[in-house]
Amino acid sequence: METIKLTPEQMAQYMTIVNEVENLRRLTDAEKEKLIRDIMEKPYLDLLCDVAFKYVFQQDMESLKMLLNDFLPEMIVEISTEPNELVSPVVEDKKPVLDIVAKTKDGRRIIIEMQQERRKAFFPRLYYYGSRLLSQQLKKGDHYNDLMPVIVICFTNFKVKHKGCPQEQLVYEYQHREKVGGDHFTKLHTTYICELPRLAQKALKDMNPIENWFYILRNCSNFAKKPEGMDPRYDHIIEAAKTNRVPDEERTQYLRAMISDYDKKDIAEANIEYGMELGREEERAKNRAEKEQMVIKMITNGLSIAEISDYSGLSEEEIGIMQQSRN
Repeated sequence: METIKLTPEQMAQYMTIVNEVENLRRLTDAEKEKLIRDIMEKPYLDLLCDVAFKYVFQQDMESLKMLLNDFLPEMIVEISTEPNELVSPVVEDKKPVLDIVAKTKDGRRIIIEMQQERRKAFFPRLYYYGSRLLSQQLKKGDHYNDLMPVIVICFTNFKVKHKGCPQEQLVYEYQHREKVGGDHFTKLHTTYICELPRLAQKALKDMNPIENWFYILRNCSNFAKKPEGMDPRYDHIIEAAKTNRVPDEERTQYLRAMISDYDKKDIAEANIEYGMELGREEERAKNRAEKEQMVIKMITNGLSIAEISDYSGLSEEEIGIMQQSRN
């Protein structure tokens, strides 16, 4: 294992940062020191942290291009990064700061985000990011046909419900489409949700490129060295994620991000809401199963569909479907 030892000066500096966080002040000095060492003496950065994610991929453009080419259908030959604050001509407008904003040679804009925790209004946030990047493109006199597509790629360390999708799916693509026929309204705004916890356990040699990226992003901070069996094409990103390569100023930002509880209330509320919705969904499924059992029993006893409907409160159509499934 490649070990990193903090100097007394670095430890003193980092202790000051820890003491800035209200919830951590109650820890003993020994507990604070352990917390700092657990974060800063690891061989590799935690790429689930947006500061580390942004630092690594902005420093290593080849790895960024490789990641995008593995996830997107259109080949990207050349890419550059742009300012990550979405400016607006309206002073009062919300100006989010994104992880990475990239631009391809042909003018497409790509937002790459790492979301560690579930937050309220997750989908509206991503839609807003892409819409703002789209609206910034035109100036007075420009034509709407000059608009170039905006792509939002969001890696999450949590799962989101996607109705009708298989559980083993890793990447979810959202676009504007006609509800019935599926025709595109426009291809100017596409969002990819990449849910890291959905990665199934398997040997590295059996992983495809997307699965390899999922594995690296989720587990990088636990590496002692490059994992055996990993494809050499990922050597560059593993090297770029080494903690000892990070300059002092970026190290400080990384520590602040890792120990910060910013938006904690927002995140907690989102988790509570999601948990409540899951609970309601489970309760509805349970009630539905109980009603189905009751209907099946009444059908077996020879009651008519009309009689069962009056007793159960279900429509005759619902009862008919249950009867067909039983047969």
